[in-house]
Amino acid sequence: MNDTGKYFRASVWGWAPIAEYLCDVAPGLMAKVTYLGSNDGDGLDGADSVTLADALDEASTSGHLDAYAARRSAAIAALPRVTCEQCDGTGTRTDEVGQRMGFAARGWCNGCDGKGDREPWQASYRLDVDHVREFAGFVRHSGGFEIW
Repeated sequence: MNDTGKYFRASVWGWAPIAEYLCDVAPGLMAKVTYLGSNDGDGLDGADSVTLADALDEASTSGHLDAYAARRSAAIAALPRVTCEQCDGTGTRTDEVGQRMGFAARGWCNGCDGKGDREPWQASYRLDVDHVREFAGFVRHSGGFEIW
């Protein structure tokens, strides 16, 4: 757990589902953050950060976080696979990139591993409950935070 409050790191793939969860667990508080999904320096002050940490800790302790993550994962798993845009569903990428990289000659597509379809983009954004818990520790000790 990051209890220093100095820095919390999350890629766009990791931050997006955390931000989504923050809005679910503390919607009024997160409404104060206009640019939650971008690196514009928006964030919360010290008092609001502690309030957010309290909400996250309660959500974790009560089982809300785990249940939310399970529901989210199930909903994403239930989404249908989508036609690969790189190969138009053929399994072979023949566009300029496919030609240059030798995919067309090999009968393969790097977008779908030659299957013609792939998981929907939502499946790339996995909610890691341990990362949410780490964020809770971070915001508790941050004195306020900015998203960069």
